[in-house]
Amino acid sequence: MHESAALTNSLANEDWQSLAHLLMTVDTGLNGARNIKRLRKKVGLVRHILHGFMSGMDGSEYLDLSFLVGSIKTIEHLERDFDTHGIREREFLIFLKLLLYKFERQKLVAKKPMERRIELIKLKGAIERGNDLQ
Repeated sequence: MHESAALTNSLANEDWQSLAHLLMTVDTGLNGARNIKRLRKKVGLVRHILHGFMSGMDGSEYLDLSFLVGSIKTIEHLERDFDTHGIREREFLIFLKLLLYKFERQKLVAKKPMERRIELIKLKGAIERGNDLQ
């Protein structure tokens, strides 16, 4: 098995609590850079939201479809922001992409009938654009 596939599978099999802890310890790569106050705040907010979400999972195997779509779009936006500011240290983005793989392995749930249709259309577009994320 290829090293990256083994890493992805081992991370996908980890429990949510240890992943939430790991999320808070992964380096963002934004430490010494200047003029990125807004990006630091965005990364901090993403970290806080994901930590709260993962801490509350408690062994659940269901994931809200809109949360998955939002996660894909957020990673795309962060990647663009990192490119725009020329940030080369991407450990945080790599970790988010690995988390996305774990999210995709969960059973998807849509809360409302119309939301299902809208989110499935968004998901189709996001997955087509996001195939290069893996």
